[in-house]
Amino acid sequence: MAKSERPTPTQSKTPKKREAPKRKATSRRVVTLKKKVAPPKGRTAVATKGKAALKKKAPVKRRAAVEAAPIGPADIVGIPPRNTFNINLSSATEAAMLRLFGIPGEKTDQCSPATGKIKSRIVSRVDVGPFKVSGLDIAVASLKAVLAEAEEQIPAVVAAVKNDGMFCVRHKRRNRNSFSNHSWGTAIDLFFGPNAVPQGTPKTQRGVLQLAPFFNKHGWFWGAGFSGGSVDSMHFELAEEVISKPPLTS
Repeated sequence: MAKSERPTPTQSKTPKKREAPKRKATSRRVVTLKKKVAPPKGRTAVATKGKAALKKKAPVKRRAAVEAAPIGPADIVGIPPRNTFNINLSSATEAAMLRLFGIPGEKTDQCSPATGKIKSRIVSRVDVGPFKVSGLDIAVASLKAVLAEAEEQIPAVVAAVKNDGMFCVRHKRRNRNSFSNHSWGTAIDLFFGPNAVPQGTPKTQRGVLQLAPFFNKHGWFWGAGFSGGSVDSMHFELAEEVISKPPLTS
C-alpha cells in the first residue's frame, strides 16, 4: 500500500476570504446640518428676545382692545332701510290734527301755553317708567304701554333712555308756518347719553333703534322715516292711522 503524500507547509491550503459583493454606486444627497448659532450676547440678544415677545403679545393686545370697546345704547348707528319700519304707519298731517283737536295755541319758536280745546285733554307729569311726561291723554297711555313692554325685553335700554320733551305748542323747526305735532302732545323726542342725533342727520342711536319696533307695534310713527333734511331719528309720534280712529279719549 502506497504511503499517502503529506502536503508540505507551502502546499497547505488556507481558506480564502469571501469578498463582499460590490454594491452599485447610487447617487445620494448630502445634507449638511447647520449648527445652531447661539444668540449674540449683550444688547443684541435682549433686542432679539424683545421682538419675539412683542410678536407673541401683539394678538393679545389687539384682542383686548376689541373687548375694551363696549356696545351701548348711545352708539351712533345707521338708519335701516325705510321698508323695514313704519309699516302701514304715516305721520299725522297738520290738517288731520287741526280737524281732530283744533288750533292748540300760537306758532312760536319755543313752547307756548295751550289755548285751544286740546288744553282739557292734556295730562301732566305722568310717570311712564323711566321719566314723567305731559301730553295728550291717549298718547301718554300708549307711551306707558310701549315702555312697559320694552322694559320686559330690553330693561337696560329703557333704564337709560332720556326724554327731550313731549307736549310743546310751537311750530316745526324747519317750517315756521306749520304746527309741530308736539303742539298736541302726541309726539316725543328720545335720546341716550349726553347728546341727541340732530335733525337732518341720517343716523340714529342704537338704543333708539332698539326701541323703534316697540313704538311701531303700538302705532307710533318713527321720525327716521322722514325724508331729506326733515329726518329726525329721535322723534316718535302717534301715527295718523291710529289717532284718527275713535275713541279719541283715553
